Amino acid sequence: MTTDSASHSDALIWTARPSQWLNAPTFFVVAMAVPLSAVGLPWPFSMVGLVFVLPALWSYLVVRCTRYTLTARHLRIEFGVLTRHTEEVELYRIEDTGLASPFFLRLVGLGNLYVLGSDRSTPRILLQAVPDTESKRQQLRDQVEAARRAKGVRVIE
Repeated sequence: MTTDSASHSDALIWTARPSQWLNAPTFFVVAMAVPLSAVGLPWPFSMVGLVFVLPALWSYLVVRCTRYTLTARHLRIEFGVLTRHTEEVELYRIEDTGLASPFFLRLVGLGNLYVLGSDRSTPRILLQAVPDTESKRQQLRDQVEAARRAKGVRVIE
């Protein structure tokens, strides 16, 4: 059995989706407003809760339709509800990474991963509300170093 070196070198390291905790404020507003439409208020006021449902649904879909994938050669971001977009960054072009753990996300074990690179189309990437952020960051850094070695790329500061 032979293995294709291109597929082997682009092996999946991890995949993640942002958490719906990003939508917690929106969902909270809906949870408070929708019951108002059922308490027998006069007609225009009874519809106020329903006005928030569609934006909340859209927010849910935006988060649900986003995926981050790290392979041995690329960091890929797929997003879009009606129109799908895919952005890929070659790992050897990544210059730096960073973490941010806002209090609200830290409470539920999530964080944001920042990626800075030399790619013109996407110089800064934000991977929002992902679990196990520190581990994912370290795996990304390890893959970036391996990709640089494989390409013979050195970063000069």
